[in-house]
Amino acid sequence: MTISPESFSETRHAAGRPERALVRRIGTEMEAYNGRQYQNCSVLQFDGAEYLFSHRAILTLVTTATCNAACKFCSNEITFTPNGPFLEMTPSLERTVDFALLAGVSKVAFTGGEPTANPSKLARLVGAVAPRFQRARLHTNGFGLTKTVETADGRSQLLPALIASGLTGASLSVAHHETEANRRLMRIKGNWGGMSNDDIRWVAAHASALFTPRLSCVLSSEGVHKLDDILGYVKWGAELGIKKFIFRSCSQIPEPFQKATEYSDFNEAEYIPIEPLVQEMRALEGARETYTQHKSDSHVHVFQLAGGITVDIDESSEEEDPDPKIRRLNVMPDGVAYTSWIDPRSHLFPDDADQVSTTIRRELPLLAAR
Repeated sequence: MTISPESFSETRHAAGRPERALVRRIGTEMEAYNGRQYQNCSVLQFDGAEYLFSHRAILTLVTTATCNAACKFCSNEITFTPNGPFLEMTPSLERTVDFALLAGVSKVAFTGGEPTANPSKLARLVGAVAPRFQRARLHTNGFGLTKTVETADGRSQLLPALIASGLTGASLSVAHHETEANRRLMRIKGNWGGMSNDDIRWVAAHASALFTPRLSCVLSSEGVHKLDDILGYVKWGAELGIKKFIFRSCSQIPEPFQKATEYSDFNEAEYIPIEPLVQEMRALEGARETYTQHKSDSHVHVFQLAGGITVDIDESSEEEDPDPKIRRLNVMPDGVAYTSWIDPRSHLFPDDADQVSTTIRRELPLLAAR
């Protein structure tokens, strides 16, 4: 995703490093760059290369590929998610964080696999990264949130320790508000059956001006897929103290980037278009649409309901980037920073090429010939 160098004014150097600089900001008005029109992005010089980076991009740290569940809708199992040790603050990750901060990234997300399956390592990673960003969100099925970790102030349960380190949000994956339906869809391994009502109520009690929990549900015909299902789920969650909800369609991945797995079959067969749900929500008494975004790879609709309840209905797909502008920044468990969820050739830094070749051979053999 690098592009050829070009000289601009408004250069700002990063931490005394002349080879790392914010060169140019492009705002809401379209501007020409290398023969194409762009908006809402910045031009960076970083360690000898030049990059065009979206102002809307976030940094996502895929802490581990390991998970204690086998959710039928898992996006990790339909495209590449390279294996590796749990992410730690190595020089490689430090470089990626430095890049993100220079680019103006304000949000970081911690996901997996299941990040809380290793509470101590997650606490260290969040403590090292979250304070450097304005917002930091954890995506989790909740497995380890009540586990005890060591902190500088003594022993603490994981969730309050993460909040104290700068975590500003947690997205709790619950596929259905009925216990048995949730077990069937998430296929959680071992004796732990998923978050109980008491667990969710405990997380909700940590809500504050600095920390916002939400419930996350993937739409499917085996679970939540009608407006009545959504409203029933919201009513259940609100009674437990949750005020924010997100409902998403199954991920759509272009065939050349798909793994041939049961998860790919499920995501293809269980895709629920959101437009009919959005139209029904618009007609719902007391529902007010507060935000809409329509892009080629993402449709987002946000509704405000009575009692301060917020409901997001999202439909997303993945596609190859149409131009050199970097729209996302994902660090995978192999330690490599990628600019695409689906394409392992999209590594950010040239010196990761050997690791990327290994990933392609192991994760997506079909791409090796591309």
